[in-house]
Amino acid sequence: MALNYKDSELLKHLSKNGKASQRELAEVTGLALGTVSNHLKVLEKNKIIKGYSANIDPEKVGFTLSATIHLRITKGKIMDVQASIAKHPRVYIVYDITGEWDSLVLARFKDREEMDEFIKTTLSQKNIERTSTSLVLNNVKEEMRVII
Repeated sequence: MALNYKDSELLKHLSKNGKASQRELAEVTGLALGTVSNHLKVLEKNKIIKGYSANIDPEKVGFTLSATIHLRITKGKIMDVQASIAKHPRVYIVYDITGEWDSLVLARFKDREEMDEFIKTTLSQKNIERTSTSLVLNNVKEEMRVII
């Protein structure tokens, strides 16, 4: 679905303030309230807007350890392994990538023991040939929003 000007304007404002009401969106875009409502329904139906959520600071709720994990996966099993890992509640990103590795996993843990358990169970499953885990020392930028 190609975005038109109205959709782009709505998305631009929602990316800045996901809590904006339809009335607020109508005011800042100059669109009628009914138009805003109709366009949002279409954007949601087409999964352009996949949902609404709070942007929570992981460290302030106890997730003080972040890791990036590269995986080499047995040929023909990549999608199965990725789907399995994606189900883990501490994993927030699973990328299918090019290059030396097959997949990149980003995960957050409350402590070293929780990460150790993840590595020894989830990452030791059949068809994972090799892993390389790095701990995040400092978060310079982490922006999950798409800025339009």
